[in-house]
Amino acid sequence: MRSIRPSALAGSVVFTVLALAAARPAAAQQAPRPLPIMVADVRGFYTGLGQDPVTATDLQVSSDQLPGRVFGGAVGVHLYPLRKGSFAFGIGGEGVLAGGHAQRAETTTTPAGPIVQQQLRGFSVQISLNFGHRDGWSYLSAGTGPMIFATYLGDTRPADDPPHSSTINLGGGARWFFKSHLAFTFDIRFYQTRPENTFGAYGARARNQLMVMSGGISIR
Repeated sequence: MRSIRPSALAGSVVFTVLALAAARPAAAQQAPRPLPIMVADVRGFYTGLGQDPVTATDLQVSSDQLPGRVFGGAVGVHLYPLRKGSFAFGIGGEGVLAGGHAQRAETTTTPAGPIVQQQLRGFSVQISLNFGHRDGWSYLSAGTGPMIFATYLGDTRPADDPPHSSTINLGGGARWFFKSHLAFTFDIRFYQTRPENTFGAYGARARNQLMVMSGGISIR
């Protein structure tokens, strides 16, 4: 994940989805078949959760001691109750999970730093506008739901549950079916994280906009 300027967010999503729509296969020029009634997604990503100076200061480490990049995944189910021609309105739910740790290496002049853990967990209800046909379509979507974005020190997760807050996300992507029930899917999603105060062993956090680019498969 990385920080995104608010003015660039909507433009980036629209540009990406229009580019994806332009890349639809030639079959899209024929009479379109409506989207399926439902799809399920499984996607993975390798990205950064940011190096928030507010969090670093609160945990008494430097910003570069926060994890640089982490592995994560997202799963979701989407329904399309309204389908007409090459357009469909969708509603669904999606969960996201990511985490990683970092530790400053020991040198001849400095001891090893503390282990710093970062975790992202959340679920959101989403609505989507979909453009295309049964075997390939692009979409714009938005959602909201509870999200945990926590940073703490040490190998063991603190006994207290981390704080969570309702987090808005918006994004876009596409699905291309290369087999009867199996597709490649690509998604770009922006999360508007909220600021958090220190909560037990969990560090404080500033407000930020984070971006996740993920890819995987869809099943219909």
